[in-house]
Amino acid sequence: MSRPLVEVEIEDKRLNAILDTGSRRSYIRRELAEGLFVAPIQPFIVRLGGETLKIQEGRLVSGLVKDSSGRSYRFSSVLFPVRDLGEEDGKRIDILFGAVVLEDWGTVIDESTTLPQVDYRILRKGELIEL
Repeated sequence: MSRPLVEVEIEDKRLNAILDTGSRRSYIRRELAEGLFVAPIQPFIVRLGGETLKIQEGRLVSGLVKDSSGRSYRFSSVLFPVRDLGEEDGKRIDILFGAVVLEDWGTVIDESTTLPQVDYRILRKGELIEL
């Protein structure tokens, strides 16, 4: 399965985000997280990009995420700051959205086309449901 690259806007900055269903949690480059609200968490250890990292805080991130058609949807999520997220298709990755966030958004990734098509069906409908 591919990891689609999508555009995100946070505080008037256009950023590159990867949709990674193989990652449970979501991450943001540390330099971009500076100044965002600190969300206290239970520290955890994660293996990311070949490194073992101790994550000690989350940051509340609010912004806009775009689907493949260029439509924007508002979101707010706790992301975990890390030093670097690497590159994809020659572009620096600023944010990695993991499976938990993608499921909350009802994300559908259609890989039947050359470039995977992304739809956030729950965000699009505006029907976030708690069970």
